[in-house]
Amino acid sequence: MNFTLIKKSLVGLLAIVLSTGCADLTENLTGQPTVDKFFQTLTDFNSYIVGAYTPLILLYGTDMPYVAGSGAEDVYTPVVRWKGFEQVNINTVGNPDEVTDELWNTYYTSISACNTLIQIIGENTKLSSEELSPIDGEARFLRAFNYFQLVRWFGEVPLLTEENQNNAAVEPQSTIAQIYGLIVSDLKSAELTLPISQEDPSRPSRWAAKALLAKVYLTMAGYPLNDASCYALARDKAGEVITEEVYTLEKVYSQLWLWSNRKTNTEFIFALYASSDNGIGSYTHQAVRPADHGENGWGDWTSDKRFLAAFPAGDGSRVNGTFYTRMIDGSSWENTNIAQPYVGKLRDAGPKSGGYSGIATANKADGFFCMLRYADVLLIYAEAANLAEGKPSKAAYQALNEVRKRAGLAELSDLTSAQFDKAVLEERNWELAFECNRWFDLCRRHILKETMQVYYPESKIDDHNYLLPKPSDQMTIMTGIVQNPGYN
Repeated sequence: MNFTLIKKSLVGLLAIVLSTGCADLTENLTGQPTVDKFFQTLTDFNSYIVGAYTPLILLYGTDMPYVAGSGAEDVYTPVVRWKGFEQVNINTVGNPDEVTDELWNTYYTSISACNTLIQIIGENTKLSSEELSPIDGEARFLRAFNYFQLVRWFGEVPLLTEENQNNAAVEPQSTIAQIYGLIVSDLKSAELTLPISQEDPSRPSRWAAKALLAKVYLTMAGYPLNDASCYALARDKAGEVITEEVYTLEKVYSQLWLWSNRKTNTEFIFALYASSDNGIGSYTHQAVRPADHGENGWGDWTSDKRFLAAFPAGDGSRVNGTFYTRMIDGSSWENTNIAQPYVGKLRDAGPKSGGYSGIATANKADGFFCMLRYADVLLIYAEAANLAEGKPSKAAYQALNEVRKRAGLAELSDLTSAQFDKAVLEERNWELAFECNRWFDLCRRHILKETMQVYYPESKIDDHNYLLPKPSDQMTIMTGIVQNPGYN
């Protein structure tokens, strides 16, 4: 397989699987895994798919996804070389490859593992389809998840599947519509084959596929595809998750972000869990703390004081769960070396991180990163239903107000469609802060310039800013890709 372009080969992925202690490999693998070399039992397949998760856990345990989306209101970074991302001005500030390479390589590395697994499942004759279909669904869910990230960050990229990934270096990039076509196809398959529930909450269920598909449809309805018919599809798919009552909102917002509740809360639909015991712990817990006042952090990125100032107070529960404003020694965020409010959602990453009141140490956290949760589904339903039907229905109000009620905000009623839409987008901004959502909301609704020009009046924000530049080394190695407009 020619995957040197992605830097992390599939052999490297297998090494990661081995290092996690989850695989039981007795063969001396010198190349691509095959049925006769490894895939003999269900345990073999389950062990291998761990390698599709590992790159993602490592990525979200770093700064890169948060810095890449720092052009939204919620994130601030004092790191000079990353200021171009925050100021929506990548062309003139910093070298973006440090960030874009990590995104590109990670998602394609995970895709590579998924492609291999899908191919091997198709060739396997030792196990029944009933045994293998849930793992096939899991691989397709993860592949869809990865391409959903890639297409939103980079637009047109090579669509590598089990059928063509051996030609990755010369494969041309696919259109955005073609990429979404595969994403939808994979998720439709996954929602039929994934288990209704999982004993391990770190692995997706059928409801995770439905929730992600709802989010995909909502995105397809916006920029750049602008397929308004997808609003009804997003409404209906989110409605399936809501109607079944598998998930509920946690009663206390801050409880969502406690290490002790990471796998038992009623709201997480799909999350990634790092573990310092097997070498893939998170250092994000330290990156978001200041260096002084007993925190021992790096302060790579924080919230923005303008975002905190605009944040609705409600009853204080969501504010206190979203931010932390008092340091270990009792000092206020204004007196720290960065003088910005800090990210409460990523503060408690297990005892090895020091938790809320302990001193952080690098790469020791057992952090968790929520990719999909029930509040997101409620807000997807509210937005999509209103835009599909031309006015907010009783069910749309109920979905929006359920989220607002937990935050201690007044219920809304008697709004026009435009007023309701504005309220939902604002609610997504507050509710889902620091969860890698706001940047994509600004992009899909095509409101990046009007929202962020006030923050950064010197930046010349236009349509080219909706995508990141493709990594320069990939431009050299992958002969089929073309740089996004507006980048050198």
